Amino acid sequence: MGIEERRQRERQQRRESILEAAWQVAERRGYGAFSLEKVAADAEIGRATIYSYFESLDDLIIEMARVALKELEEALAGASGIVALLDVPVRLAQQRRGRFELLFPQARDPRPHMSSRELVEIQGIARELLGRIERVAQSQHSTLPENERARTAFLAGVSMAGATIPELNSSTTLRHQWHRFCLGKDCSSQEPD
Repeated sequence: MGIEERRQRERQQRRESILEAAWQVAERRGYGAFSLEKVAADAEIGRATIYSYFESLDDLIIEMARVALKELEEALAGASGIVALLDVPVRLAQQRRGRFELLFPQARDPRPHMSSRELVEIQGIARELLGRIERVAQSQHSTLPENERARTAFLAGVSMAGATIPELNSSTTLRHQWHRFCLGKDCSSQEPD
């Protein structure tokens, strides 16, 4: 391995460690207290070093959103059946809260780094990805609203309720009862927990 290859590998590793520190700050403190200073402290580097890898706080947040979106895409692609699909946002909220909150914020955050056009676009793509749930639900003949926009909103609501309502989030049994109730069918026979 040449010197240039080693430098590139080390640079990539440093970038990944900065991203990991950013996720830790987001998980531990939330986005309301998120800052480059806190990320630098967790990464055990100077704040100026972050600027060697990310031009701004906006850039760091956008890269985090891209990572979260890719993970959501992979999780949805790997899920089969309506129950597994409805649980994708729940599992994201349970296991990677910072990613979930970045893709699906509960309220609009007016700070520039949390409301940039690019971040809002990524959040929109994340909501559109939940459309895969609709296609599977239709193929399994679930009871859904006839209007396409209402159907999409309905399924997103069923899925997001499981991720955001503490009782549904913490109980797989209760969450699956919720799915059956909303979809008007027995989802549990298609997939085990």
